[in-house]
Amino acid sequence: MNALGNLALLGAFIRNPRRYPTYLGYFNGFIYGFSMGAAILYPLYAIDQGFSLASQGFIVAAPGIVMIMLRLVGGAVSDRFGEKLILWFSFITVTIASVIPVFTATFLSLTVAQLFNGASRSVYWSAAQSYISRSAEGEAGKVMGRQLSFESAGGIIGAIVVGFVAEGVGYPHAFVLTATLTFIGFLITSSLPRLPRRDQVSSFAASLAPAKTMLVKRTLLHAHMVAFTSAAYSGLVMGLFIAFFHDVGYGEGGTAVIRSLNSIGVSVLAYFFGALLGFLGSRTTAMAGITLTGLLAVGIGATGAVPVVPAVFMALTGITFGSLRSLYPTLAAENSEPNQRAMALSVVGLYWAIGIFASPLVFGFIADATTIRTAIFVFGGFSIVAGSLSPLLYDYGRRGIVREAEQEEEAGSGA
Repeated sequence: MNALGNLALLGAFIRNPRRYPTYLGYFNGFIYGFSMGAAILYPLYAIDQGFSLASQGFIVAAPGIVMIMLRLVGGAVSDRFGEKLILWFSFITVTIASVIPVFTATFLSLTVAQLFNGASRSVYWSAAQSYISRSAEGEAGKVMGRQLSFESAGGIIGAIVVGFVAEGVGYPHAFVLTATLTFIGFLITSSLPRLPRRDQVSSFAASLAPAKTMLVKRTLLHAHMVAFTSAAYSGLVMGLFIAFFHDVGYGEGGTAVIRSLNSIGVSVLAYFFGALLGFLGSRTTAMAGITLTGLLAVGIGATGAVPVVPAVFMALTGITFGSLRSLYPTLAAENSEPNQRAMALSVVGLYWAIGIFASPLVFGFIADATTIRTAIFVFGGFSIVAGSLSPLLYDYGRRGIVREAEQEEEAGSGA
């Protein structure tokens, strides 16, 4: 599409956004992404308060507690009542999370705020990804990748803006700014048109029923692995890497800039993810993404305070992580029916939630017992091994798809 065509489309969207639910979903994702970028404030505030690395790790991990508890419920509610209800909930809870630290910055209050963050994040992505994939059926890789690109762009701006606001005028002002924007996101959610759904389940129990099978479904195991390993890295970015860069001499603003380089890599990769997936395929994308993320993490730890080099590595890990962050929901969408889409995304997302919870805790304790650099090296080794094993799990799942097709054919012949 040429420049004039893009301008015409933009004008049409501004005049009547409800006619373009995919683009409205992108815009909403940008707002939510800002709040995720602003989450850098929690570990920075914990550092500012003098908390130990283990305590910082617990604050970063706290959202994972609620994410594990609510993930499947959120998917069931989305499939039964529609995604808008869940998206409203997501924006309200993330707004509350941003308001709490305006008034108090104790270990308990920051943990409680992070629990509200977890409640928001536990259900947001399954609903948002379900909505965006259903708004353009058959183009899951393309539209979900671009949605992540917009979310990452919001995260870039959010991390940089709140980092410098916190350094310049204080953490409470940065949290007020975040709360204001997330409440605007709540208002924008009201503009999302309701999408028709064929074969919609008639009860909450029916929408929740497929979860048990999906948790161990052979064709989803590869998606589960990609979700867990990418979450393990994300947990480090939100906690240990922030402490690492702060420890080697970067202030709040500088740490936020370094952190945003990771989001830039995610945003660029995610926008073109559909083309990348078509070229490499899921098997190679997962193997390369997981392995290279581990190698680059080792590079960050090894270069430490060397000028420029670790910042470049952070940007590159954004690209490798972005491929994984786009891949696992795409795998979930491609291996699920539209009327069970949110539940499939929630089940795969449950493995993400477990990774987000475990990673800051495990590596935070390792860092406390040894050094931050050692903990980063341990993660790198874990990721390299996981990447090497990834193709085996992918092949196992593909054989399961062939087996299911054969069983359906046999059932059809018997009928």
